[in-house]
Amino acid sequence: MSDTPQFDSVQLNFALEQRAAGRDYHEYFIPGSIKLLLATASKTKLDELAMDNERLFKYRFGFNATSLVRPQLIAFQNKYDLLDDEIRWLKRAGHLRVTRRELVVDTSRLMPMYGWFQISLISLVFAAAILQMAGAEHAPAWKRDLVQICLGLTWFCVGGLLMKMFIAPWRTLKQTGVVDSCIPVWHRKTFNISG
Repeated sequence: MSDTPQFDSVQLNFALEQRAAGRDYHEYFIPGSIKLLLATASKTKLDELAMDNERLFKYRFGFNATSLVRPQLIAFQNKYDLLDDEIRWLKRAGHLRVTRRELVVDTSRLMPMYGWFQISLISLVFAAAILQMAGAEHAPAWKRDLVQICLGLTWFCVGGLLMKMFIAPWRTLKQTGVVDSCIPVWHRKTFNISG
């Protein structure tokens, strides 16, 4: 007779995320929130889930798409090795246009040109305001300095936001190879899965 105790245990496997611990309990991975799922699941698993689940797709990328467009966007992301955040900013900047049936990638140079124009205009306005405050002799020196610092910080924040909104997405397209070096200014292309 053996000295080792005998255990009657049943091990069940319902899904890939389950692990039977072998004795008297089971471990399941059931994420409590979408954030936990996005933080712990692999990219291939997230891609499969995002193609089938429009709510996860919206939470992951920040916009809705039909079941025809979701595989196109994920294929576009995988082809050019883009991050989820980069896809969000490309959509916000207008470089990705989603219709009911297709994903249109707008590679025109108008968005970065518009961004540089806005940054130049904002820079002129804030530089004039800062210089005007420097010449204001009726206010105490500490108030002038405080207003100049606040104007400078606001200028920096607005300029950074405009850079992130209009110029950084264009650089992302250029660095990943979506934009060729010799394309016309008004270039738009439809992305297909094989392409």
